Amino acid sequence: MKRILLANFAECPENLHFERAFVRALGKSKKTSLDIVHDFDYHYDFLGALPPPGGKRFKYAGLEGLKRAARGAYDLVVLLDFPKRARCAPAFLWLAREAKAAKKIFIANHLIPMPGHNFTADLVRRLKALAGLDAGYMLEFDDRGLWGEMGLAGMIKRGYSSDCEYYSPQKIAAGDYVFSAGSAGREFAALAGGVKNTGLSLKIFSDGKPDGLPRGAEFLPLAKNLHNLRSAAAGARAVVIPVRDEHKNEAAGNSIAFLSMALGRPVLTKRTPYMERFITDGQNGFFYDTLSTLSIARGLGRIMALTPAAQKKLSAAARRTVLQKASLDRFCAGFLKRFA
Repeated sequence: MKRILLANFAECPENLHFERAFVRALGKSKKTSLDIVHDFDYHYDFLGALPPPGGKRFKYAGLEGLKRAARGAYDLVVLLDFPKRARCAPAFLWLAREAKAAKKIFIANHLIPMPGHNFTADLVRRLKALAGLDAGYMLEFDDRGLWGEMGLAGMIKRGYSSDCEYYSPQKIAAGDYVFSAGSAGREFAALAGGVKNTGLSLKIFSDGKPDGLPRGAEFLPLAKNLHNLRSAAAGARAVVIPVRDEHKNEAAGNSIAFLSMALGRPVLTKRTPYMERFITDGQNGFFYDTLSTLSIARGLGRIMALTPAAQKKLSAAARRTVLQKASLDRFCAGFLKRFA
């Protein structure tokens, strides 16, 4: 029986989504035993932690406790992101450099922390502590130069992916509101102006509160409403991602776009070479070229003009695209086939 250890020290819903997909990819195999060590203080009950097949899921409680719980050699150790808390640094370094395993792989599920932003990442950078690993994955639009400082000879690029099992189409009718979420590079004033004369209301989840929202618009902090994110996106008439023209990251908004597409919702977002790999305008989503009140209003007009049949066809195409190109289950299944 093969033994796998997944170290999930970076507490966030995205990494619990990854863990869930990893467990699903293993299925009910009797040939594999999976142990998961995590450092989650919050339970994220709205997601639910799946029991690992043949193994255990346990909370990190110090390096000596980890050594006892994970005694013996593993066939594969997977390090998922850098820990958010400094208390996990000794465990991360021990797993990367000393723990017995036939193979060790690092997987980035987020952008690399900038110098000074993450204690463990700074230690790894200084010690080049990933040098002994067999492989490492970085998000395809991340900074390869910064990754080169971590010690790995080469990094495998991976696409950002969504938990398409959790973000499955919901049995609720589309509501009378436009939904938007996220903080990086967003400009909500143009969105508010574009929604104003559509007859639809506006709902925003963001950790950067916008100015000048129209009366009746609902604004909620994103970090405190992650448990409401799926239902808010699923019930929207349209999902709009208003990215500033000058924002340099071509992938900005992809997490909200992909989860909304997985839910089968029509998405309106900025046209970039990155997003054009996933959205074909008018077929599985919609683009604006320059962010303005007018461009948002025109995009929403196109969405509202869809017949029920066209809406159904676009929804199916949107979900199909994410299942094929940006699915966590698909990534984890391919990863396990390659390394386990």
